[in-house]
Amino acid sequence: MVRPQRNDEITRRIIDLIIERDLPPGAPLPTELSLMEDIGVSRNSVREAIKSLQALGIVEIRHGYGTFVGDAGSSALQTWLLFRTRTRGTSDVGRVRDLLEVREMLETELTRRVAEHHRPELIDELEARVARMRQGGDDRALADREFHDLICAEAGIDLARELTGLFWDVYQAAEAEIGGPGASAASTAERHQRIVDALMQGDADAAAEAVHRHFDEVRRRAKAGAYGAAPQHAPAEA
Repeated sequence: MVRPQRNDEITRRIIDLIIERDLPPGAPLPTELSLMEDIGVSRNSVREAIKSLQALGIVEIRHGYGTFVGDAGSSALQTWLLFRTRTRGTSDVGRVRDLLEVREMLETELTRRVAEHHRPELIDELEARVARMRQGGDDRALADREFHDLICAEAGIDLARELTGLFWDVYQAAEAEIGGPGASAASTAERHQRIVDALMQGDADAAAEAVHRHFDEVRRRAKAGAYGAAPQHAPAEA
């Protein structure tokens, strides 16, 4: 058995090797023998480190073909965040609040940037999502998510976009567990329309304020659910 501290060290050295050799996602990883020689460790140590890297999505093991560099997606982080929000000792309000606070900070800054510069067609794309929210039904939550994703994508920071999507998924799981009153279709559309209006005017401060007001409402509903409000009947909104 490889000691955890030793395994972490070997794992970092394999990551360093991937970076130093500029191996892109999908590229074959050096063989076990090569890694043993390059790092100076046993076969068992290499295999334990590869398992750790596989859990993180940094490497991908294709049985019968070999081991390849992975795309290091957010699935491992999502698993950790889901665990974090369900850990005993953390209140329902606290665990959801933390998720919302981090996501709000990211989205506020991204929306500010978009207000200052964006494609003309972005407004039409956002308006179309607001119209779908206003109609209600099962499509409303998807339109809501697409709305936020469009803004994050427009900001042009891929990591921030991936993180906000990740926080969305984890929040949805937490909110479903907590329950609480759902927002009406009209209310959801109205709060998102304020964001569109501010973007249309190129007003970064107004856009940031509209994002804050949106999250204030989401926090209010999460708190109501945590303290035993009536079960949610409307589609979830985040």
